Amino acid sequence: MQDVTRQSLEAKETRARSSRLRRQHVGENAARLAVLIAVVWFWHAAAARHDVALLPGPGDTYAGLMRGWKLIRVAALDTSTEIALGFAVGVLAGLVLGSVIGLSKTLQGVLHPFLILYQAVPKIGLAPMIVLLLGFGILPKVVLAGMSALFPVLENTIIGIQRVDEDGLRLFEALGASRFQTYWKLRLIGALPSIMTGVRVAVVLATVSVVVTEFVAGRIGLGAAMMAGYAQLDTPLVFGALAVLTLIGLAYYFGVFLIESLVLRWFHLAPPARS
Repeated sequence: MQDVTRQSLEAKETRARSSRLRRQHVGENAARLAVLIAVVWFWHAAAARHDVALLPGPGDTYAGLMRGWKLIRVAALDTSTEIALGFAVGVLAGLVLGSVIGLSKTLQGVLHPFLILYQAVPKIGLAPMIVLLLGFGILPKVVLAGMSALFPVLENTIIGIQRVDEDGLRLFEALGASRFQTYWKLRLIGALPSIMTGVRVAVVLATVSVVVTEFVAGRIGLGAAMMAGYAQLDTPLVFGALAVLTLIGLAYYFGVFLIESLVLRWFHLAPPARS
């Protein structure tokens, strides 16, 4: 009888917790919808007081998007490809370099000031020089996106690799595990929450870097389409391209967020605390 009562109380508590979570999710979604409606209304009200060439409203933006859809569609594909390639290069380089530096206190001590210096250099300011060196094709976009995406992955990999569980480390040493086995099965897996946080930041930086480089190169991509719209004083087309670019950025970010959730769940790891 006591076991049945305990089980009933546990089931009741579970149902109550689930109900609270559902109400919380409903409230959050309703608040998000209200904020979105308020932003669109404010945008519409502000656009109504200005010329469409200066600030197009939501309807004008949609019209510009439909009018320039063929151009924007091709440009969106180019931009998406450039973001993916640059992001992949930056993440891979950051993971490898972060692992190497994180495993060596001496190497970290020597290179850390230079890493800070590297991050302090505004990568966007290098866009014209990179375009001049590498041409007006896809390569300068990928390079600048990779340079921008590298540091957050690098830094978070170093932190995660060094923040190893001491008991686990002693256990691996007692079992005679090699340094590579300790890295692969203990340090790297334990560092995944920190690494994935850096990856989420990296995809945002890669997106911004690609678009800025497209502004400079001015041939392919949504940045080039926006510059063409500005040259023709077609601001609705510019806003339409900007809306598509925003959707691409959101898709990449939430795609990385989904991968993070799946990876951490697979290895039974808790996500890092978010302030």
